[in-house]
Amino acid sequence: MNLPDLLEFIAVGFKADRFKTLMSSLGIIIGVMAIVVMLSVGEGLYTGVSSQFSTLDLDVINVIPGSAHFGGPGGDSNRNPAEPAKFTDKDTKVLENVVGVKNVAPQTSAGVVVAFRNTNSSARLSGIDPDKEDELKDEVAEGRFLMGSDYKSIVIGKGVAEDLFRMKVTPGNKIRLYYEDRYMDFKVVGVLKEAEQTSFGPGGGSDDEKLYVTHKAMEELINEDNYYYDSFQVTVYDAEQVDSIIERIKNDLKRYHKDEAYDATTARDMLSSLMSVLSMIKYALAGIGAISLVVGGIGIANVMMLTVKERIREIGVMKALGATFSDIRRQYILEAGVLGAVSSVIGIIIGVGVSYLIGSLASLPSAITAQSIVLGLLFGVVTTTIAGFYPASRAARLDPIEALRAE
Repeated sequence: MNLPDLLEFIAVGFKADRFKTLMSSLGIIIGVMAIVVMLSVGEGLYTGVSSQFSTLDLDVINVIPGSAHFGGPGGDSNRNPAEPAKFTDKDTKVLENVVGVKNVAPQTSAGVVVAFRNTNSSARLSGIDPDKEDELKDEVAEGRFLMGSDYKSIVIGKGVAEDLFRMKVTPGNKIRLYYEDRYMDFKVVGVLKEAEQTSFGPGGGSDDEKLYVTHKAMEELINEDNYYYDSFQVTVYDAEQVDSIIERIKNDLKRYHKDEAYDATTARDMLSSLMSVLSMIKYALAGIGAISLVVGGIGIANVMMLTVKERIREIGVMKALGATFSDIRRQYILEAGVLGAVSSVIGIIIGVGVSYLIGSLASLPSAITAQSIVLGLLFGVVTTTIAGFYPASRAARLDPIEALRAE
């Protein structure tokens, strides 16, 4: 029996019992759909995180006390057990003298309560050196940026100005900041533009809900015996030299912090670790979809076994007319393969639609890749073909005389 005749015979069989065909293909449709959706969602998450990091500066090194690890091997065992370093102006000068460093911006942050017109809210306050914050200076939407001589002046994020209180805070307004049992009054001199939302980078949270004062004002507000910097944002001349500059930074700081822990990281470090984790998540999701597909394959194997029992007389007639062992087995394997291919195509179409729907609802980039479609189709066809192999072999081994006697 040639291939066109086999395909026609299979099509007639499918049409003769549409309900059984639908039920047997349903598991494969769901399994393939699950693979396409989960791979696409994983890829969308991967692409979305990559686009977030594309907005970060790769020429900026964050020098922080303690150790920074981003899911690398070893976990807590890799952390430095030493006390976190205490950074001062001495460290600022050390970093400024490192070859390749363009700018060093020290920052100190603290959580504060903001009071404006009898309403209180919480926000993040950062003490900065205005002369070192060129990027922040360019983000002023209203008023002006801080100057080195400012003492009780403050610049606020757009979220603080518009969202924290019932009334909008504008340049010229007075606000009060509380830190533990102390407070200070500040005059708002500037409001920043709306920041791009990202949960990455030092400090975390939304930049729209941050406040900025000079280090002199910050030191008086927190009123500690010694004033230390929480971090340094080090900008380099050449982003390609970041790795070598990080090594020089660590070596130079070691002279003053021999028994203290500190680290220097970049957005690239976070990106590399996160992309590794997201890749594992993506393929783990695909594995869950593959489990659904295996279950569907088992269902098809059961249906094929029932089909063999129902068509014993038909198999006997075919053998009596000269059909060989290979002809019978090829027919049943091909029948399972065709069912798997058609079911896989339907599953892919539904999976693409569901992926776009999830992407729009979750605000993720739609990432239907050729890889997810090919894997879905391949898994569907291979699973059903393998599932049909044993029933096909059993059908081919039936004795024609015994088959013709069957009721």
